[in-house]
Amino acid sequence: MSKCRNSKLITVILLTASILFAGNSLAAVNKTFTISKKIEISDKRILTLTFKGLIFGETATGGYRNIEVHEGNKKQIQTINIAEVNSFGDETTTSPEPGTGSDIIIEDMDFDGINDFRIIAMLPPGPNIPYICFLWDKKSGKFIHADFLDDITSPEFDSKAKTVTSSSRESANKYRKDVYKYSGKKLVLVKSIVKTYQ
Repeated sequence: MSKCRNSKLITVILLTASILFAGNSLAAVNKTFTISKKIEISDKRILTLTFKGLIFGETATGGYRNIEVHEGNKKQIQTINIAEVNSFGDETTTSPEPGTGSDIIIEDMDFDGINDFRIIAMLPPGPNIPYICFLWDKKSGKFIHADFLDDITSPEFDSKAKTVTSSSRESANKYRKDVYKYSGKKLVLVKSIVKTYQ
């Protein structure tokens, strides 16, 4: 074998080894986690939501990669991939405390008497927190991504008044509250309050 072929072979072996080593070191650094939550859909029907995520490297940042929906603890009826519903284009969410479930909120978001759920999409530098929201759909028997609710910043759901309130900070001294009501399956703005502090 010529010296040229030997050097090419050694180069290929070294490149392969470095790729394998880099892949193994990344795999060793990333950790997976799973969190389970239960949602009662009716008196006799309870679903289990299994949130699967990653914690990345030394930064300890991470979030959810997908969500599996099971009937009780057995039959899987749905898989939600975050990459398909995250408006920020990321494959995972960004959790404030990855692996704790502190960013999973279960509540009735469309006031039909059945609990839905939402998760924090990402952590912005300011207080305006975006969520990814899912509503239970009786017809399909699955959770559907309610992207119109994703546009509501730091939402508050008032089941008595049947209102959805969005709270946001527009600048260092300007705050805004928008109040919505459902009209069919859409939200309609009914009131806006803007406060500016000197």
